[in-house]
Amino acid sequence: MNFVKVDAKQLYNEILVQFQQALGEVLYPGDERRIFLEQEVQLIVGIYNAINESAKQNLLTYAKGQVLDAIGIEYDTKRLQAQKAMCRVEFRLSSAQMQTVHIPKGTRVTPDGLLFFETLSDTFISANTTSLEVDVVATVAGVNHNGFAPGQIKTLVDMIPFVGSVSNITTSSGGSQEEEDDNGVDIWSGYRERIRLAAAKISTAGHELGYIYHAKSADTDIDDVIVTSPRPGEILITALMKNGQLPSETIIERIKESCNSKKARPMTDKVSVAAPTVSEYSISLTYYIALDDAASENIIKAKVVESVNEYIKWQDSKIGRSVNPDYLKQLILNAGAYKVDITSPIYTEIQETQVPKVTTKSIIYGGLKG
Repeated sequence: MNFVKVDAKQLYNEILVQFQQALGEVLYPGDERRIFLEQEVQLIVGIYNAINESAKQNLLTYAKGQVLDAIGIEYDTKRLQAQKAMCRVEFRLSSAQMQTVHIPKGTRVTPDGLLFFETLSDTFISANTTSLEVDVVATVAGVNHNGFAPGQIKTLVDMIPFVGSVSNITTSSGGSQEEEDDNGVDIWSGYRERIRLAAAKISTAGHELGYIYHAKSADTDIDDVIVTSPRPGEILITALMKNGQLPSETIIERIKESCNSKKARPMTDKVSVAAPTVSEYSISLTYYIALDDAASENIIKAKVVESVNEYIKWQDSKIGRSVNPDYLKQLILNAGAYKVDITSPIYTEIQETQVPKVTTKSIIYGGLKG
């Protein structure tokens, strides 16, 4: 889309004609003045392109960066900032004490000496007890603090008398980066998609788009949201994270908080949030390469593996998407294969709150054929 027509040849001809009319003479090829005009056309084309780009930035479809932020403000939809990961840890005393043991706010624990979590408030281990569970939050926002399984965060940085050990009892989760304009593939994703949905948030009639907007506003890593109503007055929000990851309890709680606010939920709605249920499938196939493509055999083999991984990413990243082996076959053939025999998966329709998940994959190269 262009607001200003950019045709370098037409522009050059128009300038040349006007210049010759003003001079009253013909400028032949090789004339220094004509060469100068040729250079000026390049400058004008650059200016026209800049005008087009600037004008397009006023449209939600094309806006990016700070301009997209400005458009978002007009819709009362600010870009989501990076969030900190959280988990629960257990402080355990070496032995029961006669007095309470103070765990100060800001007490740090670490899994590796590089990433740190800290307590959110002052807490106390009561007398004659030996342990206490405490919520801790990452010291910096981002995804690097996610995914530490129970028992991995076990080093106490700030020593406390009588504390013998510390260990996380839940997997750390909830950390996210600042919201991106879009995911780089689909322009209607990320911050741009939330701005487009922003008009739906005004109503508290409980409609689908409104709940999707508020759910996606809970965390930048939420990629897909499905809203269903199992029974009148009951709303089930099913969410999936980027790369097909299931949401953690931390994320589910954030969605609940966002969708149960007074501006989001009608008084008559009962809102619940859940991860999608998993529908497992496996991949088993044999592919062949044409004899005529023997010189590119290794290149095609690598592309076939890439195409299978691309299919898995596509298949597993959308709630309610039917398992479709035809698309898998299409990708493999586009990668350069001559023939492909797919044993599994078979076409399978899944429920609207399910998500497909691959369990195993077997990719066999059958050799040259044809």
